[in-house]
Amino acid sequence: MDYFGNQMLLKSRFDFRTRDISIPGSTSRIVNCDFQSVIKPEPANVSPNQDSTTDHSDLLLRSFEGNYHFTYPVFMPGGNDVAKGAIILLHGLNERNWQKYLYWAQFLSEKTEKAVILFPMAFHVNRSPGFWSDPRLMQEVAHQRVQQTSGNEIATPINAALSTRLDIHPEWFCTSGLQSCYDLISLTQMIRSGNHHLFCKEATVDFFAYSVGAFLLEVLLIANPDELFSDSKSFLFLGGSSFEQMQGISRYIMDAKAFDRLGDAFIRHDPNAVRHKINIEHLSSFNTLWSAFVSMLSLERFQALREFAFHRLRNQISAVGLSKDQVIPARSILQTLWGSSKKRNKIPMTILDFPYPYSHENPFPTGNPALRSQVDQAFHQVFSRAVKFLA
Repeated sequence: MDYFGNQMLLKSRFDFRTRDISIPGSTSRIVNCDFQSVIKPEPANVSPNQDSTTDHSDLLLRSFEGNYHFTYPVFMPGGNDVAKGAIILLHGLNERNWQKYLYWAQFLSEKTEKAVILFPMAFHVNRSPGFWSDPRLMQEVAHQRVQQTSGNEIATPINAALSTRLDIHPEWFCTSGLQSCYDLISLTQMIRSGNHHLFCKEATVDFFAYSVGAFLLEVLLIANPDELFSDSKSFLFLGGSSFEQMQGISRYIMDAKAFDRLGDAFIRHDPNAVRHKINIEHLSSFNTLWSAFVSMLSLERFQALREFAFHRLRNQISAVGLSKDQVIPARSILQTLWGSSKKRNKIPMTILDFPYPYSHENPFPTGNPALRSQVDQAFHQVFSRAVKFLA
């Protein structure tokens, strides 16, 4: 079965309500696990600012139980009850479901014989309210954003929820990322200590990170709290550049107004100006994580910290970019990972191109039956590299 067929099969089988899911024709299975975030919900939601461009205050949830208690799927290989290794797969910005990633995870699990964890970032996928994905409701929000801001035609029902939130509270880009970091730290500690029922004690923990998931992972790797990730291997796909080099305006990600607000908050002004709005500074390793985050915003900020970390990790990171990627250009990934250092043994990176129309958001399109063979070959081109590196 090709890439398209496997994606359709897994889409039809996957269900959060089923604890243990068999996959026809495979010895692998999907196990849904529960998780409790280390960041507790705020006692009250945040009201819109007086200068807000929207009255959709229901999009400004800061406290949501589903972001605190949630489920994540684990692809278990070969009928094993426990695994000796984990690969945590990190998704892109503004994802609302796991459909695109299901076969990615199955392929990695079966070929590496490691369990692959699809872990949702804060307020993404199943950690976000369902109505954020309602086309009818979000069409109204998108229409209002177009009407209220000249030149904001890229506002769509798909990006309306995230755009509204980041437009009014750009600091939430950081707070959601930090919450995700703390959750990944907690999950890794759980696995390595033998307190996760699907893993042997001291199981290895590696990463496959796509798009902004790679940015999040780099913050974790640079900070490396308690040296938790010193031995982890990380494969970056279409991600890894500094934030300043990303072009996040997309009908699938965020509109121009929201992206401009993020640029104001984190690039054109001192990011420490929004630090006082982050209410999790009491947690351990906050200062280290904050410094790592700032180092990934721009190539000029905390350059020595970032470049020293990437030189240390030169044998533990591998990256793949696409030559026609407009959101996170391959050359930007290369520039960030290699830095200005003249030292040898730089992080290996491959830049590929596919013989069909693709995009950052959809590198393996399944909508055109005539392209099935080419898409299947392209998928294997990328993921065979990931398997070789992570096995």
